[in-house]
Amino acid sequence: MKKHPEESRDRILAAAVKTFAEKGYSGARIDQIAREAEVNKALIYYYFEGKEAILHELFQTFFRQSTEKLLNFVERGGFAENPEENKRLFEAEYLRYLESSRDLLKIIVMESLKDENTDTPLFNLVDIGGNADPDRVDTIETQTDMSEAERKQMYVTEFFTGVMPFVCYIVLKDKWCGHFGMSEEELKRYFDTAMEETHEQHHKNKGGKI
Repeated sequence: MKKHPEESRDRILAAAVKTFAEKGYSGARIDQIAREAEVNKALIYYYFEGKEAILHELFQTFFRQSTEKLLNFVERGGFAENPEENKRLFEAEYLRYLESSRDLLKIIVMESLKDENTDTPLFNLVDIGGNADPDRVDTIETQTDMSEAERKQMYVTEFFTGVMPFVCYIVLKDKWCGHFGMSEEELKRYFDTAMEETHEQHHKNKGGKI
C-alpha cells in the first residue's frame, strides 16, 4: 500500500530524533536516518535539504507546542487562580509533553552546550517571542505589566528554577534512579516536593503573580 506523503515525512522526523539522540547531531548521517525510517535517501532530500533542516523542523515544532502549553497555563491564571487545579493541569499538559519528547530534549540539551553554536536552543523554552502568535504574547505581557528589571528577573527565575528542573528530571531520571537506588515513583514524589518548596513557593510568595 502506498504511504501518504505526510506519513513518510513524520517517519523521517521520528527516525531523525532517534538517530540524533543515539549518535549525536554531529555524528548522525542521512543514510542512518534513512535506514531507521525505512526510506531511501532521495525521499529525505525531497522533504529536507539536509540534517540542519531536519533539526530546525524538529526544534520549531517542539518549541511551538511547548509554548502553547505554557501560554495555556498562564492564561488560566497560573498559580494565582485555582493553584492546585492549575498545577495538576500544568503537569498533565507540560510535563507529560516534555516526557513524550525525551529524546528530542536530550538533543536540545546537547546542542545548547556546544561552544561553537551561536544559538542556545534551551533558551527558547522561556524566550517564547518567536514561538507563538505575537498578539497572544503581547496580551499576556500587557496584563503582567512588568518593568524591565522585573521581566529579566522573571526570565532568570522561570528558566533556572522552573524549566530546567523539569528538563533535568526528564533526561536524567533513569540514571538518577540507577545511581541512587530509587524507584521512579520515589523520585517523582521527591521531585514534586522539591518543586513545591522552591519554584511554586516563589510564586505563592508573590501572590501567584508571574
